[in-house]
Amino acid sequence: MMLKGIILKILSEYAYVFYENSLYECKAKGKIRHQNQSPITGDYVMFEILDEINLKGSIEKIVDRKNELYRPRIANVDQVVIITSVKEPDFNSYTLNKYLAFIEFVNIKPVLAFTKVDLLSKNSDVWALANEYKKIGYEIYLINNIIETDKEWQKFIKSLENKVSVFTGQTGAGKSTTLNHILPEALEKTQEISKALNRGKHTTTKNELFMYKNGLIGDTPGFSSFDLKSIEKSELAHSFKFFSDHINDCKFKDCLHLKETPGCAITKFVKEGIFPEFIYNDYLKMQNELNQQPKKRW
Repeated sequence: MMLKGIILKILSEYAYVFYENSLYECKAKGKIRHQNQSPITGDYVMFEILDEINLKGSIEKIVDRKNELYRPRIANVDQVVIITSVKEPDFNSYTLNKYLAFIEFVNIKPVLAFTKVDLLSKNSDVWALANEYKKIGYEIYLINNIIETDKEWQKFIKSLENKVSVFTGQTGAGKSTTLNHILPEALEKTQEISKALNRGKHTTTKNELFMYKNGLIGDTPGFSSFDLKSIEKSELAHSFKFFSDHINDCKFKDCLHLKETPGCAITKFVKEGIFPEFIYNDYLKMQNELNQQPKKRW
């Protein structure tokens, strides 16, 4: 009998399929490989149980993906949680905005989790910058180091329920610390293995999804493909959701939203204060980088 499950991890030629509180070790049928398909973490699959006692199975079909991340390859993601430090290391808008551009380019919802906010002074400019993201529709959370008494933390973990969430973030931003609070037992073995391999206890070595309150959470090594070699200038112009939402407002369909472009709706929104100037300036920096380097697709 064909059953529908979801792949939580891939190890060598085996896919580990979750179905009704059990994890089945499965291989993909030859016909799938002949169709140039390979199962990846997050795939929904139709599979057959071959050995109920030893939890062995065979994957018969990969269900069509609603989206896919590359390097790490994870399918059917509901949201990517971008962990961003506001202090130690200081807030880096360019790194965050590059993440946003790529995540929205593949039609996945970003969630912005700003960490270490208790280290910020009350008159820091970062408060206003974080609020600018909220103004244009992003879901944001301002998280304390002392999460046990942080009401914002409770709202944040509530947002992870019933969803497939993948975490990413710059080095030192607090991604591993955040995940350790959410999934302490699930990540313990992963950290022990990494430490034994001299990779550091917080280094992620494979793509894996962990169960969390009727949802799944992915801890990844980072988005190594999130460099500007993997995107065209015209694609970058449509990457931010705000840009794509207003694509028909520009005079020209191939508008790159550069300064002094005639009939550009985005530059108009920036001048009117509707779209944040600092995000727009980071976008121009990305476009400039694209002009400086040769193309390399995924």
